[in-house]
Amino acid sequence: MPDGMTGTRSVTVGCVDASLVVRILDADPAVVPVWEQLTRLDGELIAPSLLPYEVANALHQQQRAGRIAVETAYDGLRRVLRLPIELHGDAPLHSRALEIAHERHLPAAYDAHYVALAERFRVPLWTCDRRLAAELRDGVPQVHLVP
Repeated sequence: MPDGMTGTRSVTVGCVDASLVVRILDADPAVVPVWEQLTRLDGELIAPSLLPYEVANALHQQQRAGRIAVETAYDGLRRVLRLPIELHGDAPLHSRALEIAHERHLPAAYDAHYVALAERFRVPLWTCDRRLAAELRDGVPQVHLVP
């Protein structure tokens, strides 16, 4: 997994969610080629500012379940914080996320933040979350489900 960004990026090319980022940390062979393709594009990847919180929680849960060591969790979080992902979090984004969560009957507003951000920038949402992809089957925003 790349540790940082090289070159200059000017256009936003996609929004990535926590489910994808956690699988990048796991070096999932189904996800790594997609990540490499996304980071080679001439543009920025974006996510809501809650991304590190969600990833930290996933790492904590993996550590509590005995699947990873504490040191691995800390290393994973450090790696995520260095990824070439521009984080966004502002009042209009939170408001739109709440609207989307209500409109689409989502069980939590967290996922709606990714949807709202992809919608705002008119870019695809990249996710490994089958449930979320199914909720967004109408194509707005465009969703790429990574198996």
